[in-house]
Amino acid sequence: MPAYAQRKSTPSAEANENKKPVAVIPFQLVDKHVVIPVLVSGSTDTLHFIFDSGAEVTVLNTTTAAKLHLTSASQAFMSGTNNAMAKTSVTTLNVLYIQEQRLPYVKAYLENLDDLGPVDGIIGIALMKTFIVKIDHRNQQLVLYKAGKTPIGNTGRLLHFQLNFTTPVIDASIQLPNGTRLAGHYHITTGGDYGILFNWPYVDKNRLNTLLPTINTDRVQDMLKVLYYINSSVPSLEVGGHSLKNVPVSYSKDIDDLGVFTEVAGSIGYDVWKDFTLTINYDRKELYLE
Repeated sequence: MPAYAQRKSTPSAEANENKKPVAVIPFQLVDKHVVIPVLVSGSTDTLHFIFDSGAEVTVLNTTTAAKLHLTSASQAFMSGTNNAMAKTSVTTLNVLYIQEQRLPYVKAYLENLDDLGPVDGIIGIALMKTFIVKIDHRNQQLVLYKAGKTPIGNTGRLLHFQLNFTTPVIDASIQLPNGTRLAGHYHITTGGDYGILFNWPYVDKNRLNTLLPTINTDRVQDMLKVLYYINSSVPSLEVGGHSLKNVPVSYSKDIDDLGVFTEVAGSIGYDVWKDFTLTINYDRKELYLE
């Protein structure tokens, strides 16, 4: 008699691929910046890079580049916080290692980062394009998964984001002291050392400079000029179904981070994200907030 066999069904490869991370990297906080250890080809010294989801390009400190004897291969234009363009030297890191994970041929812009403290560079989009990135603030770990399906086991709320150029943007709303609620589109900027940094056109349009009380001011040197910030707070921020109270905010007349598809109200930074575990699936434009 003929016998018929049926192969036992197995979950798809995609369903299995992200049960386990490919790397778990402990990070330290330096002035509200998530700093991870990295290596570059040609050197055995551990370098320290800020991970910032809002960093559209990889930046290498000019001091570090000199120590590594890296020369500029070309020049390109890079925008500062105030969107002014500066001509910057560019080099290529043959391989950037995060534990055993390799990022080959990383283009790095050379900039003086000495004012950020003991850091050698900044990385953001280049890392998120290669991996799914989970930022676990509670355990101070950066967890990397293979690109593809978002890892199973996330208990946080799923938010779908858009891209402004290459920076993730989500919807959120703020409450003003007079009770008015304003919705807006905000950059996800995990490396921003603030709660919310508003774009000036959004401030001017909604008269935030007259509605928000001034707490203090800051004078900060950007790439090309000194910027003057006014610091305040809003009674609440609503993001991803969560309500955060008394969120610090800042603005400056020089800040105008243009939106390619719509008005961008500003950026949400560390003082908000520190209360969450974030999982960012850049390819699928998914953000989980836990």
